[in-house]
Amino acid sequence: MNDSTELLDLQKRQQKHDKEHHRDIFTLPYPERMNHYVLHFSKYVGRMSRDYADDDMRIEQIEKTLADSFIVGLAAANTLNLDLQNELEKMFGLEANGVAEWGEALNPADDVMDSEELKEWLFTRMASPAGRMANAMESLDHMEPMNTREVLEEETVEIISDLLIAAENLGTDLEEILDERWTEIEEESIL
Repeated sequence: MNDSTELLDLQKRQQKHDKEHHRDIFTLPYPERMNHYVLHFSKYVGRMSRDYADDDMRIEQIEKTLADSFIVGLAAANTLNLDLQNELEKMFGLEANGVAEWGEALNPADDVMDSEELKEWLFTRMASPAGRMANAMESLDHMEPMNTREVLEEETVEIISDLLIAAENLGTDLEEILDERWTEIEEESIL
């Protein structure tokens, strides 16, 4: 899938978006920005813990969570100055180009999960990294001996990889839902 958008291009798009539409967060000191992103991840874990009335509503919420979480993951990676392409290659020992190709390369499932299974999988897969990130931020508040940055880096990449897997499993065009979400946020901004 050579026409798939590169991760660094998405990171650049997110950086521009944050500068223009999230100045309140973008201008915070780095630890406060990361704390904000960790709170977002926790919120999305909560969203995945809920029961939904039907399959359509569940899929809608999974896709919303994929878009929102990926956007926050890009912002966190930018704050940490992480090149997601390089980090995924190091973490998994794989090479892929573009969002769609990474989803295919990382997806360990031979058969596709239904929406209920995928919601539970995503809930479980996001809960641990979000919890570790929250612990790292709390440890920073207490000045406890912990390599906060290392945890934040590892878990940001872990969340991004899980979102790529979930999008691939759901058959969702991640780039399309990111564009839709960015546009929605930008249209709500008065400046």
